Amino acid sequence: MSRSLRLGCLLNAEYPAVELVRLGQLAESLGYAQLWYTDVRLFRECFVGLTALAMSTRRIALGPGVADPYSRHPAVTASTMATFDELAGGRALLGLGVGGTGFRELGISTRLPVAALRETVDVVRRLLAGERVTVEGKVVALHEGRLQFTPVRKSMPIYFATHGAQVMRLAGEVADGALLANTLVPSALEFYLEQLRAGRAKTGRTLDDLDVCLRPEICLDVDEGAARLVMRRRVAARLIAGYPHWEFLERLDVRLPDSFTAIAAAKDTSRLDEAAASLPDAALDRTVLAGRPERAAEQLAAILRPEVQSITIRPHALPGKDVGEVLRAFVEQVVPRLGVTVA
Repeated sequence: MSRSLRLGCLLNAEYPAVELVRLGQLAESLGYAQLWYTDVRLFRECFVGLTALAMSTRRIALGPGVADPYSRHPAVTASTMATFDELAGGRALLGLGVGGTGFRELGISTRLPVAALRETVDVVRRLLAGERVTVEGKVVALHEGRLQFTPVRKSMPIYFATHGAQVMRLAGEVADGALLANTLVPSALEFYLEQLRAGRAKTGRTLDDLDVCLRPEICLDVDEGAARLVMRRRVAARLIAGYPHWEFLERLDVRLPDSFTAIAAAKDTSRLDEAAASLPDAALDRTVLAGRPERAAEQLAAILRPEVQSITIRPHALPGKDVGEVLRAFVEQVVPRLGVTVA
């Protein structure tokens, strides 16, 4: 009997509204169950885009991928999500993470991330449930806060996205799902599963009711060299933005050359092409999917475990090509090679 997987996609806040709506409608028609939309400071505003998606789709679940505890107060996040859930007819998902882009420009410090996320989940859930909330946490403070309207649901699924061991354990303890980004090495996946199990054990539960979701970035094209070039630049940009928080690379057994590290430390995005050219192939092969669909299927099949319930892709296209075709190719050419049914 084949196993069942839920499919999702993550769209970056780079598309004009008309294009975003087209991609959302296409994803729904192709059978994607979830659509996450990036919440990144100084990009297109996340909840405006999500509203456009909610008004133009009917079934697909929608949420920020991901909100953070710092740039919005958790009480404001709760109010925003409850409002959005009302608009979307109960289809809202809340993705949470520490975040990594735009904080320097805004002068925001991302302190005590484990406490910040724990306190955010507590505040959001209690406000959605109709409570009047007072907390004085390590990061979050709220005094007699209460939503001034009744949410359409008293709770909604909350997912964490992280590479950190401590936050992953917290996800196992308090979240409904975990988005494991850019992890295509079985030993690294097993490490994260162990963190989730440890967190779950604190509550007396197993991973059976936690949506463990692989979240690779992907560029599918028969021109493998061109697809790898797209993803080489993307991986370089992501690593530069995330410097110095590269602990996850050790679990992937990826070592970066000193020349790349120097560019990343300087945050010198004008040298992106130089940085990308210096990346070892392992930095691509162990984090992203690039090239022909059959190769992408082989990489995913090698890492799938019974605990994995979902795959969410962030699609990229070759210059001048349609990212919607990557969404289509994944469903029509990659998923059938995995020997799974779509939930």
